[in-house]
Amino acid sequence: MKTKLGLNLRHVPYPHIPHPHMPHIPHPHMPHIPRPHGYLPHLIDQYIPSKWAHYIFQCALATVALIIILIMGNTLLRAASVVGVASSAFTVFVVPNSVAATPRKVIGGHFVAGLVGAGVSLLVQLPGVETYVSETRYLLDIAAALSVGIGIVLMVVTNTEHPPAAGTSMGLVMYGFDWSSVAFILASALLLSVVRIILRNRMINLL
Repeated sequence: MKTKLGLNLRHVPYPHIPHPHMPHIPHPHMPHIPRPHGYLPHLIDQYIPSKWAHYIFQCALATVALIIILIMGNTLLRAASVVGVASSAFTVFVVPNSVAATPRKVIGGHFVAGLVGAGVSLLVQLPGVETYVSETRYLLDIAAALSVGIGIVLMVVTNTEHPPAAGTSMGLVMYGFDWSSVAFILASALLLSVVRIILRNRMINLL
């Protein structure tokens, strides 16, 4: 039996294994992945020489935005929430054109996660439950994990998926709920989204 290239497959003992004399025919459904190039391509991003200005500009924006956010309140009491906001800053300024960086995802994701975290936290702080949870530490861990799971489901249902928002619900459960923490998280998400909207035309995806 001959192929379209005129090769006789009878002389190939295992047709599914590439033969040294058979030309390589790329699979039509396989994506083309360019080979890394440039200086130390496996260690350093190959696009830095041509886009270094964008790298510096967007990383500086992330730094300035986080400085403003950290100055907004006593962040030592909101350590877990700050981690979630910092992850959002990474998403907004490193991949600004991604779906996860849109205002609906950033603000909506933290809003949904905040509601879930607040609900679970208030449930854990009930008079009869709080004493039992304080005596059995693993129950608080289960509640925090449960808040993340419920938050993920609601974010998917409401089309507000934002991975960094998972830290919001967990932080509210682990460190206790208060309205100032929720206001801090939503104000931070709003600030990041406003900066992205204003400067989106000057930013590119760095990944």
